[in-house]
Amino acid sequence: MFNKRRNDERDKVVMTNEISQPAAEPIVAEPEIMMPDPEPSMNGNGNGAGKPAGNNLKPSIISEGFEFIGEIRSSGYLTIDGTVRGTLSLHSIQIGVTGVLDGNVTCDTMNVKGNFSGALDCRDLTIGSRAVVDGKVSFKSITIQRGGVVKGELKKKA
Repeated sequence: MFNKRRNDERDKVVMTNEISQPAAEPIVAEPEIMMPDPEPSMNGNGNGAGKPAGNNLKPSIISEGFEFIGEIRSSGYLTIDGTVRGTLSLHSIQIGVTGVLDGNVTCDTMNVKGNFSGALDCRDLTIGSRAVVDGKVSFKSITIQRGGVVKGELKKKA
């Protein structure tokens, strides 16, 4: 458009460019999110050989300012920094400091740093120092940090 050379001159330049300097393709690297394994091993020897096969999914995130209403089912990991209302069945859930989860939840591990209300059935439950948990909670093991608030019914599974 701004070049005043004729087309045949431009073609010669391009042809020379292509021969002497091949155009390099840009390299685009996709970032990979690495999540620590919440359970080192199910067989006790530390090599992770007893882990269920379906847990190699990438983590999902409900970001701050985002609201989800409905049902979520997965054998993977979910981090909630926004608001989720509904029925959830997952391997692992983390509720961030700004996160709110209200509903019926079934999971292996749950780490609450924000707010949870509803019914929860899990194996391992961790309640952070700024967390509020209100509802009917069934667990196999529980950790409550100083400052964490728990209201409702707690039931330890055998």
